[in-house]
Formats: sequence, structure tokens, C-alpha cells
Amino acid sequence: MAGVNIDNVGLTFTRFLDGVVETLNHTSKARSLVRQQDKWTGSHIEGKLHTARSTAIGYVEDGGAFPVADKQDYDTYKAYRKFTVGSVQITDGAMATAAKSPNVARDVVTSEVKGLMNNILKFENGFFFRNGDGSVATVQNVGSASGGNQIDVQVDDARMLWDGGTYQQYDTNLATNRGDIKISNVEQALNASGNSLVNFSGLDPSGAAATDKLVWNGAINRAVTGLDKLIDDADTSSFQAVNITNNPRYTSTVLSNAGTNRDLTPALFRQMLASIQSRSGSERPSDGLSVLCDSWQAINVEELYEGELRLTPESKVGGLAVAAFQSALGRIDIIVDTDCLHNKMFFCDFSKIYRAVQKQLGWRREGGSIFKRSDVSGVYTATAIEIAEMYIKERHTSGKIEDLNASMATAY
Repeated sequence: MAGVNIDNVGLTFTRFLDGVVETLNHTSKARSLVRQQDKWTGSHIEGKLHTARSTAIGYVEDGGAFPVADKQDYDTYKAYRKFTVGSVQITDGAMATAAKSPNVARDVVTSEVKGLMNNILKFENGFFFRNGDGSVATVQNVGSASGGNQIDVQVDDARMLWDGGTYQQYDTNLATNRGDIKISNVEQALNASGNSLVNFSGLDPSGAAATDKLVWNGAINRAVTGLDKLIDDADTSSFQAVNITNNPRYTSTVLSNAGTNRDLTPALFRQMLASIQSRSGSERPSDGLSVLCDSWQAINVEELYEGELRLTPESKVGGLAVAAFQSALGRIDIIVDTDCLHNKMFFCDFSKIYRAVQKQLGWRREGGSIFKRSDVSGVYTATAIEIAEMYIKERHTSGKIEDLNASMATAY
């Protein structure tokens, strides 16, 4: 370790590696759509909900008794912080080489540091659309062992299954942890049902079952609450500390089909808009409403409204270009994100959806350096952390259509 000075490679951190050919999709734009909030109360964000009107109103006869005085009802929502952490390691040998060869330092350090940040943003973008329970895929079909302890499995969505990653396999109710699995290979081609083939190791074939959930390593019920939970009507007890049984209006409109996918139709679009109009009281509910979907659902929208979609430089939401068309209930903005769930479309009122950030994504530093030398192994470690959570104030102004078919016969 003599002669290795971490400051010798510090100047190379902001340079980019020209020779790297990128084969991964790092797109992460969804987080730019939500409002930022930083008014924390210790470990959580909270606010008041108006849940019921006063009933002390009525018609009376001349000289009759007035209505009995009543009051407005309120409740308190709370959203608790979540921790996103990523780490990168550089060995003593690599650091020693970097200290003597600045050009090599640019290759070794910058590629890893920039790569991890891209990975974290992609990770967060994927969970932006999910429900916060940590699950990233559902097993559809279990094949036979393909050699050793390798199993070929079809899953409904492989975009959050990364080669070499470790995941936990749970039963469909996320009550039983069947054990750790390690992803060996993910086939990006999708079949007609939208399933991807994944090869993993670490679990006997008899322990894998259709409808099992694959959970990101250590993320069970620790993930940021995404759109699939924020915009929902399935809560039977509480959501964001609000008792849904007592406050059923604190839900969103959800148009589903009992788990069976069906085609997107203009009728579904109109039904969603009419429901949001009825619940929100807005005469033009589409104005200010953004529809988020993946590429396949965007193609379906394009086919339904061929000739009516417009993409212009001034059509932007959160700085992102959008396709838009006019309906009888207002303008509809279509935003495509490749991480959006395949069989769902989210109708979002982003004026009511927030991303509360207690600590912005950044590197932990000691003595000015992002790298810390280990006392028990020959590595330097840099750790990035963000403390944040998403929450929604008014669920009834947003909605989602789920159980949708998608034309997914080719690779994404």
C-alpha cells in the first residue's frame, strides 16, 4: 500500500471513458415529473386530508329549528423515508495502478463511479412504477433444470432482473421466503404473452412455482412507494397512515379485468376520464393530466387515435416532450417510459404527487474523498446514498387502467 495516494486519482473522477461502448439502457426520466418536497417531520412527511363535509345544512320552515351544528372531518397522511444505497469497490491493486497511471485511473475509477450513478438512477426509475413491496417480477412458468442447479424460468417482466444480481424468491403473498437466487442470464426477447426467459441458480426446481414473486435483494417492503401503490383502490386497511375503511374516498379509479389482459379501447379511455371528472369535480379533467405508459401501450394509443396525436417542441411535461391530443374532456398528454409496467397505463395528476427528498443522491465523503479504505480487506469503497419517499395528496384525481394486452412479439 506504500505510495498509494487516493488524491492522485481524484482529478480523474469527472472525466468520461471515451472507449466504452454502452449496451445498457440507463434511461431514467420519470422522477423529473413529480414535485419535490423537503419539509420533513423527523423520519416522515405528513399533511392534512379533508375527508368529510359538515352536514349542518338543510331547509327549515319559518321559525323552525336550525340544523344541529356539525364540523368538517380531517385525517393525517404520513409518508416515511426510504433509503437507497449503492456502493462501488476498487481494489488495492487497481488503485496502485491508477496512482502511477492517470490514464488508467480514468478507465478504472470513472467508469465505475459514473456507472454506479447510472445504475442507481435506473434502479429508482424502475421502482417509480411499482408498489413499494420490493418485488420486481412474477414467475409465469417454471422449466426444468438446465444443468447443475440452473433453472430456466419465464417471468412477466425481466427489466429489473439484472445479470449477476441476487434476489429473494417469495410465494405469491410475500409471506414465505423460499431462498436466494442468482440471475445467470436474462433473455431480452419477449414471447407473445410478454414473458421473458430467465436462467438462475441457487434454488431447486421443486422450490419454484408459478405466481412466485422475485424480490430485489433485501428490498422486501423497503422500496420507495411507486405509482402502482400511490394510484390504487385495493387498500383494505390503511395507506399512508390513513384508514381506508373509514375514508374510502382516499382511493383512485382503477379499471381492471380480474387479472385477464384485454385490448385497450376508446371506451376505457373515456370511462377513466369521466370517472376522474366525477370524483375531482374538474370540468376538463384531462387538462393537467399525464398518461404514463411503456412503448407497447403507446403503440396501442397511436393505433386508436391515429391522426390525432401531435408531437410539438412546446408540448412538454416536466421538461419532457410528449405526444398530445384533444378529447371532449380536455387535452391528454402521453408520456412514454420504457420502465412503465407493460400491462398498465397511469393517468397522473402530477400536481398532487410528490417526491420528498431528505437527502439528495450523492456520495458519502470522508476527508474530501468519496473512497474509504477498508481495514479488513484490500479494497477501497465509495458509497452513494439518497433518503426519500414518494407520496400523494389527492388519490382521486389520478387513476390507472390495468390488465391490458400489449403487442410484444419482438425484443424491447
